[in-house]
Amino acid sequence: MAAAQETPAAAAAAADVERIAREALEAEVDLLVEKDLYKILGVRRGAKTEELKKAYKKRSLKYHPDKNPDEDSKKKFAEVRDAYEILNDPDKKILYDTGGMEAVKKHEKGEIQKGDDVAAEMGTSLEDLYNGGTSKASINRRIVCRGCRVRPQSPKCQGCSRCPNELKTVHVQVGPGMFMQQQQEVQSKEKCKHEDTIIDVHIEKGMKDGEQVTFPRMAEQKPGMLPGNVVLTLKQDKHVKFRRQGDDLHINTQVGLREALLGWSQTVRHLDGHSVDIGTTSVTKPFQVFKIQGEGMPLRDDPSSFGHLYVRVEIVFPKTLTSEQQQQLTSVFAPAAPRPEL
Repeated sequence: MAAAQETPAAAAAAADVERIAREALEAEVDLLVEKDLYKILGVRRGAKTEELKKAYKKRSLKYHPDKNPDEDSKKKFAEVRDAYEILNDPDKKILYDTGGMEAVKKHEKGEIQKGDDVAAEMGTSLEDLYNGGTSKASINRRIVCRGCRVRPQSPKCQGCSRCPNELKTVHVQVGPGMFMQQQQEVQSKEKCKHEDTIIDVHIEKGMKDGEQVTFPRMAEQKPGMLPGNVVLTLKQDKHVKFRRQGDDLHINTQVGLREALLGWSQTVRHLDGHSVDIGTTSVTKPFQVFKIQGEGMPLRDDPSSFGHLYVRVEIVFPKTLTSEQQQQLTSVFAPAAPRPEL
């Protein structure tokens, strides 16, 4: 009796199954032997850019093949180079921190999704917008407790619980010898917790109410997903003295009748503490506006240039006059001309 021959379709199906099993095994092996990239560079977890750069330079010189031709040094040099390449890339670094090398490899294949951006408002003073500087803001967000899956008793893992379900790409058989990739929601093996994160908000001189400051990858974390951005919208608090309009500042002041007629002077304490002297020796009209050049807000694109300060003057008249005052005014002012009929 002749032996049954395998059809091309069956052979292809068997090859697909073998390939999928091999890929799964390789991924599993990779995860088992995954190395600590921070340890390879000799820095603490979460090290900043300058610290990583310094450590990379030190270790790459130590194991450079030109100085150490042995195979072990070559291997360590390659590990240091690869570790720095990942941790020096902001996207790869956050993916490694929250999802390990598996997430990094998916990112390299273009299979990583990005989380939603988070919008928030931050109150700021007119002084901060004038002088510039750095303010602190607190955001409450979910973070991945990296390493707590295998070391749940670690002190840093207190308060950690299971992360939200993850989307995984799986191979599903849809027919004889036919497979397709599709995403399925699976239970996460990682631990997460919510915490208050303090971020430094850099306010540039001349920024305006409603401007936005973006913090990449600072939104909620999820294993294997690139975090979205936190977008802070600046909301200027009402100032007790100045009112801003574009790049100009406006202020109100009052003078008495005598000052309105004979002249007046006023010192204004500005937003950075310097003094501005304003006034006139001429007659001031009711609600007259005086323009002081270059004493407004710094320009956003040219902080060395400024808008203008506008001073609106209200004249405060006396509520009553004594007979003596009336006689004195009569002697000073000429009689009024007869008024025409309205």
